[in-house]
Amino acid sequence: MRLLPPMFSARSALPTTPIQPVVDKRWVAQTRYPTLSRAPLSKAQTELMAAELDVLYQSVMASLGAEDARYIQRIYAAVVYSEILARGLLAVAACPSSRRKQLSIWLLGTSLLSFSKILNNMELGHNVMHGQYDWIQHPHLNSQKFDWDIVCPAPLWQHSHNYLHHTFTNIVGRDHDVGYHLIRVTDEQPWTPSDRNNLLSTMILALGFEWAVAFHDIQISVDEYAHDAHLVDIMTPKSQALFDKIKRQIGKDYLVLPALSGLIFGARSAMTSVSGNVTANIVRNVWTWAVIFCGHFTEQAHIYTHLDDDESRGDWYTRQILGSSNITGRKWFHILTGHLSHQIEHHIYPDMPANHYTRVAPQVQEICKKYGLPYNTGSFGEQLTQVIKRIYHFSKPSNDERDSYLQTQMVMDKNNETNQAKTSLTVTRGLSRYLPPVVRHALFYYR
Repeated sequence: MRLLPPMFSARSALPTTPIQPVVDKRWVAQTRYPTLSRAPLSKAQTELMAAELDVLYQSVMASLGAEDARYIQRIYAAVVYSEILARGLLAVAACPSSRRKQLSIWLLGTSLLSFSKILNNMELGHNVMHGQYDWIQHPHLNSQKFDWDIVCPAPLWQHSHNYLHHTFTNIVGRDHDVGYHLIRVTDEQPWTPSDRNNLLSTMILALGFEWAVAFHDIQISVDEYAHDAHLVDIMTPKSQALFDKIKRQIGKDYLVLPALSGLIFGARSAMTSVSGNVTANIVRNVWTWAVIFCGHFTEQAHIYTHLDDDESRGDWYTRQILGSSNITGRKWFHILTGHLSHQIEHHIYPDMPANHYTRVAPQVQEICKKYGLPYNTGSFGEQLTQVIKRIYHFSKPSNDERDSYLQTQMVMDKNNETNQAKTSLTVTRGLSRYLPPVVRHALFYYR
């Protein structure tokens, strides 16, 4: 099943007459943090490019076979066996008399569990839930049944990510992954004083990234269906699924497995299991955050102000390419990123098995060069540095942005403020008043 947009039938990617792309000179200017209000190429150009990209896609999909099925099953086996070994090491880490041996075993167990969780999240979970392996008809390695080892339920992520993010990539107000409702990453987002804490907010987001992903679809849905008569019917199952998944994850990582370790090897083993789980989850969170932000918020990642009413398939391809960034690296680096180090290829081919992105990347780059589109790639260090610089840059307002904020505050409707305050009382009683608004929304609809 191909996610948006639907595939067209194959046709020749080679025009009968060579066409030289005519690119808007104003767009070519290499400004930092570029913003586009329209497609930079003509419809004729983007459709020719789309034809070439379609042929490349179909050539790969036609070649899929048993080796690809074995690949994802080997990844699944690596996740399972590394987790079993890691949890065993954490359970016995407190047993040796030597503190050095205890620490060595704990570090080995924690590192192995971090590896397992990263592999589960990136190369296995992300790609399976994109439908990349639905064609092998595996009983649970498919987008309908698989669920990953984080607190976000698969259906909530698939709505916010597979549909909204991949359909409306980097369009402010439509793609809610632009800053995750926390970080200002473009001047199209109005500045507020809280943006001064961009770097601090980013650090908190990175450390708890799975929690941000978990509540992300709740925030989106509350905004999206705010005036829908069926809001309660929409939000109740989402909140139910979210808190059920949270209970399972917390129970597994911090209660059941540590308790088993404590019963078998003593109380200290329970503590090594808990600390190992906490550390591995944080390592996975920070790694996932870094890979994803390097894929979308580098210096030359383009932001769009709106979606064209007549956006063609070729325009969609163009937006995916301009809004994404790649990371160079070796084979295991690409595997540990879930091949999201090839974010450009992932965004134009979201349901192509990700281990083929390395194979098609040179051809995609050549097509981009042919049509005058930048192909944003660099080392992990370079891309991450650009991300941090971008976040810092947008934490500071220009004079116009500061004046705009002050004017907005001065003309705020007092009646609206009063109504909002009254409405919020229904979800801010007791201890819940200290929780973030999105968590209060989720609790309000939890039955």
